[in-house]
Amino acid sequence: MNAATGTQTETRKETSLEKWVKWALVMVLCVMVVLVALNFSRIPTYRAYLREKSPEVSMRYAQLSGQMDETALRKHFEGVALQCYNEPDQPGRVAEKICWTGIDKADGGAALTMAAFLNKGRLTSVVVHVPWWVHGTWRDSLVAQYGKASRAGFVSALGGPVLRWTLPNGTLEYNRDRSLNPLEWSAVFWTAGASDAKPGTP
Repeated sequence: MNAATGTQTETRKETSLEKWVKWALVMVLCVMVVLVALNFSRIPTYRAYLREKSPEVSMRYAQLSGQMDETALRKHFEGVALQCYNEPDQPGRVAEKICWTGIDKADGGAALTMAAFLNKGRLTSVVVHVPWWVHGTWRDSLVAQYGKASRAGFVSALGGPVLRWTLPNGTLEYNRDRSLNPLEWSAVFWTAGASDAKPGTP
């Protein structure tokens, strides 16, 4: 009788374990579905990053200028197939023209895409999107190259607290914190300084 009871108890424990594993798998699947749904617009970028060979770029931030036009921009990133298009004139437009490309690396660090923004034919800003898993590596690299950030916690076009460096030709910003969302990327954002703009151009 005792042996039979022991066998039944062991069987119940195994059944409970199996149910727990099944529920855990269901929960993991639900989290994955929600994660994909929340990041649906980012999926093509990651798919291209994983499947396609893209160029490595040298940013040379010190050589960027608010006086650059599209021709000068293409020369700066010679060998990189920039795709440029005009943005429709509508509320919320970030620039009159955007030039972008998928990339594998920028300045030796893993990267996803690069985009340049032009208004009135002149360069206003350049952004490099950085994968979530190398956020800390990029931060350390920027600090090593430009020193301690001059304005930590400053809220900018990146949409949250940033690390900020002042350069002779503008400013460089980077997300201060790594996102809790593993598919949300960080960004290195260069903005042309006001004094670097072409005379007579707003």
